[in-house]
Amino acid sequence: MLTETDSHAWRGHDSSGTGGAPGPEPADGVGWCAWVVGDCWLWCRRTGTAVTWLGPVISWGTHAPLYACEECIRRLEEQVRTSPAHQDSVCWLWCQRGDVPLVRLAEVEHRDGTTVFYACEECIGRLKQKVLDLAMDKDTAKR
Repeated sequence: MLTETDSHAWRGHDSSGTGGAPGPEPADGVGWCAWVVGDCWLWCRRTGTAVTWLGPVISWGTHAPLYACEECIRRLEEQVRTSPAHQDSVCWLWCQRGDVPLVRLAEVEHRDGTTVFYACEECIGRLKQKVLDLAMDKDTAKR
């Protein structure tokens, strides 16, 4: 489940109380965290692109850092600004479908208030699997 993907986390201030989930330091103390080359976890799913840390994704007792590219961050910000009546009409994750049941996934805090983040079960499953895969890779690397 997503936690603390708010504007403060995007800017490197982890106030989520996520029990020690890691968070990079902001670049030069202000703005988004430093940009790194990595994988975008949001819509484009590009690999080897410039991404920045948005916050931790926590699933099944483990966590992984959520990174996104500038294009997807802008899309997310636009979605946050969408009228509340339309926010629960489509999946906020990869499929963007509106013809499937949606689940309340997280609250996204931003400078204008709070927005509820909805996703379908299929995309939630994909997100959980991504977090578990990263946890397994970390565990294997420690051995």
